[in-house]
Amino acid sequence: MTDTPQSSLTRRKLLGYGGKLAAASATASLLPGIAGEDTAQAARIKLPPWAYGRTSAATDTVLMFRGNPAHTFYGTGPIPDAPRRLWRFRTASIRNVIRGRPTVWTGTGWTGTAVVLGNYVFVGSVGGYVYAFERRTGKLVWKHRGGGMFKGSLCAYENRLYIGNTDNLLRCLDATTGRRIWTHNTGRDLDSSPCVVDGRLYIAGENGFARCINPRTGKLIWKTFMGGIGPGTLPGSNGSETSPAVADGDYYAVNYHGKMFCLDIKRGKVRWTARTGDDTDASPVVAGEFVYAAAEEKAPYLHCFEREKGRPVWRYDGNRGGYYSTPAVVGDRIYIGGEDARLHCVNARTGKQIWTFKTGAAIWSSPAVVDGKVVFGSRDGRLYIVDAQTGTLIWKTRVDGRIISSPCIVDGTIYIGTATGYFYAFGA
Repeated sequence: MTDTPQSSLTRRKLLGYGGKLAAASATASLLPGIAGEDTAQAARIKLPPWAYGRTSAATDTVLMFRGNPAHTFYGTGPIPDAPRRLWRFRTASIRNVIRGRPTVWTGTGWTGTAVVLGNYVFVGSVGGYVYAFERRTGKLVWKHRGGGMFKGSLCAYENRLYIGNTDNLLRCLDATTGRRIWTHNTGRDLDSSPCVVDGRLYIAGENGFARCINPRTGKLIWKTFMGGIGPGTLPGSNGSETSPAVADGDYYAVNYHGKMFCLDIKRGKVRWTARTGDDTDASPVVAGEFVYAAAEEKAPYLHCFEREKGRPVWRYDGNRGGYYSTPAVVGDRIYIGGEDARLHCVNARTGKQIWTFKTGAAIWSSPAVVDGKVVFGSRDGRLYIVDAQTGTLIWKTRVDGRIISSPCIVDGTIYIGTATGYFYAFGA
């Protein structure tokens, strides 16, 4: 058995063949059951009544990637200065052969953020399952099997869970049982993670379309072509892999060709477009009158655009490796991980560097800023906490392998998975 190919290839090369293998990967796996079969354990969990209205956002828990549709909520504290490992769980694996080399896909993918409802934490895995655990003990309550890899993040709404898969399906699951309620076929991979605003679900996808869907039925309300496919694009990296940011009636996503779209969420009409310069997998973040986006290595910049017309405001060029980490915007500061193995802190108004923190490898994990602390993982196999003001190290710990997923932090407990198999809880 070998490690996943993520250990030796760049993300761009990895995605070039990852998409081709999506359908075959489940068939080649040693997981039980028929490829693509939906399975769930018989257990049913009790969840509190939904208390968050018609949007997948809360202030006391994490319900989606980056906490709310604008991508500006990162969890709740207090976070201890020296968390201890509370539990860990070994996730399933998918096995196949790439260019004659036996390969294992396991653990949580990019972006791979968990969500928390009541006393339970839920997460999808590259090994083909969505899991439900007891928050305090890590006891497995149910698991749901897809037809490929769950690489993105879950979204919780009305005690249902929504997540895309490399089998091209957006799934809606009953959070109490893991049973499938509906699926929506988007035609290609779904690394994009959904959000719900005013009772409508929004997602991007690798077939180049932005979609608005009824979260109760799975029926399409509208779709708008955003491009990012065609000659020159890499299979497994087409269209848009960003998770859309939605705020004040606008939808923001960026495609493979570095083109940012601002759409009207009522009908999907294009309001404006702007350029990041390269494939942009890191998701946009909306804060005040600005939207922020960061591109990959051919145009390794963090951008600030004015929201009204998409006018460029500034560009940060302090990282020559590009970005797969989605920025965290807190007050007048931005925190983002880079391919240069540094966490960057940038002034949100001017784009000037404030400080950087060096790790041992690239940072794909999107940092969470809670309690004046920045929490993130690195491909060097460590989980870090640094001071948000100064960038000084507070705590770090080694886990079983590289981290490419993003943390979920609720009540000071950090839930995060690795790309080599385990899902962890760290806390007081």
